[in-house]
Amino acid sequence: MGTISVEYSSNLYWIGRYVERAYTSLNTFFDYHDKALDKDKDSYKEFLEKLEIDDKYGDNHSFIRGYLYDNEDGFTVSSTLRFAHDNALVCRNVIGSEALAYIQLAMDAFSSSRDAKNLRLSLMPVIDYLLAFWGSLDDKLANGEERTIIKCGKFVERLDLYFRFSYTHKLIKNEYEMLCHVLSRVRNGFCNAQHLAVLADALATESYKTRLKEVLESLNRLFEEQGT
Repeated sequence: MGTISVEYSSNLYWIGRYVERAYTSLNTFFDYHDKALDKDKDSYKEFLEKLEIDDKYGDNHSFIRGYLYDNEDGFTVSSTLRFAHDNALVCRNVIGSEALAYIQLAMDAFSSSRDAKNLRLSLMPVIDYLLAFWGSLDDKLANGEERTIIKCGKFVERLDLYFRFSYTHKLIKNEYEMLCHVLSRVRNGFCNAQHLAVLADALATESYKTRLKEVLESLNRLFEEQGT
């Protein structure tokens, strides 16, 4: 990836993935949280199943506390925000102090929401700060390979979650086209053409629903070297 080191490229890529994971996971979480409020107390089980996470919670209340705020498990929202911040801190000189500050503000707002009576209302600032991060990044890095790598991480993560939660074919295909648009701005060989072809073939129809394991594997191996 040009003059950017492999390790540095990885940090940039995972900034995009972790920030997007926190944002989309929170939005999707509330879909299932609302079902629980409407008396479907086991809706969280479907949520965990789609993410391939074992249910160690036992009830909806424990799920909310654990999935959102447990710092020990790497898949929780709390951990995801921390990972995003850790990678952003390494890349501070590239993304800028303002973008890093928005992730910190999101973490602070998230921590403050732990004992809030209205969970959705208390977490809205977290979502707002994550959106502000992307706005700041677009302003700081209007062009360049660094921005492309971060954006690749963003769209890969968004597609991963959209696939898992069976978003509409139209919406998923639109996100895939946005990923391809980002990739069109970089040199040939930037991503693995074999795995990109799997995604294109699956999205030609709605067959991705019956090929989900294959599609997710190709999506998450998109930046491996050709032939691996």
